Amino acid sequence: MSATRELYALYSLLDDPQASVQTAVRERILSLGEEAVAGLRDLTEFHGNLHQDIVGELVNDIRRSTALRRLDREFGGPEEPVDLEEGAFILAKYGFPEINTATYQRRLDDMAADIRVLAGSRATPLDTFMKMRSYLFSDLGFIGNREDYYNPHNSYINKVIDYRKGIPITLSILLLTLGRRLGVSLNGIGMPMHFLVQYDDGSRMFFVDAFNSGIIITRDQCRLMLSSSGIRLTPEMLAPVSSRDIIERMWRNLYLAYQQQGDEAEAARVAEILSFINPDFKVNNTLDDDPDEDEDEDF
Repeated sequence: MSATRELYALYSLLDDPQASVQTAVRERILSLGEEAVAGLRDLTEFHGNLHQDIVGELVNDIRRSTALRRLDREFGGPEEPVDLEEGAFILAKYGFPEINTATYQRRLDDMAADIRVLAGSRATPLDTFMKMRSYLFSDLGFIGNREDYYNPHNSYINKVIDYRKGIPITLSILLLTLGRRLGVSLNGIGMPMHFLVQYDDGSRMFFVDAFNSGIIITRDQCRLMLSSSGIRLTPEMLAPVSSRDIIERMWRNLYLAYQQQGDEAEAARVAEILSFINPDFKVNNTLDDDPDEDEDEDF
């Protein structure tokens, strides 16, 4: 059992008859933050699910408050640059407070190192990118999770790395974060219903569909993809989006995934965070990245 002595003592007082003691105990546990989560869960399991509901509430409060604090620090002012990778792992820690994000970032470092070796020392940025595509989607087998598309795990980058399945935006983030490590110029494209990656080195430009095994698609194919849902492509739809916009879209997809799963409590917590990220956020029931958009044979 990994709980500290202090946490064990606090745990034993969670149902103290004095309300003032209970309040003080909860405040102290909340102040410990994510470091308390694993210990609380260990203690609950060890004691036959004693205080399970109370611990669940505490863990949820820790997750929400920690995510809000990190987002507040990362987002800063409205014009401040936002680190995409940091934003993706803030969301991952929200879902899985016990994970060590540095471990996953090292795994991304290792992937980039493998790609660099496979591409060779004389590789151009385009050569490196093409090797990145084959490495991720052929060698490692990353793929769009069609069978369980609405599983919230598809929005958590740690789970995508673990299981090599995800939705368009999280698989695209893998390309974007690896591209940054390898010096390859990539952009996120927030097309309606489907997220893409743009390769642009100044002389070559094309779009990549990470959900469909990293296939390369043209502007005309993007137009056809949208027209199948009655949407007319405009130039703005294929313009690069900011890291801030990508992170917001990740949280929005997570919110809608929890709604699809019928987990209204979790959806409400994510909606609170979305309202912090974007005060104009409004509830709806359509995922930004819709699997139905991937069914056209031309893609």
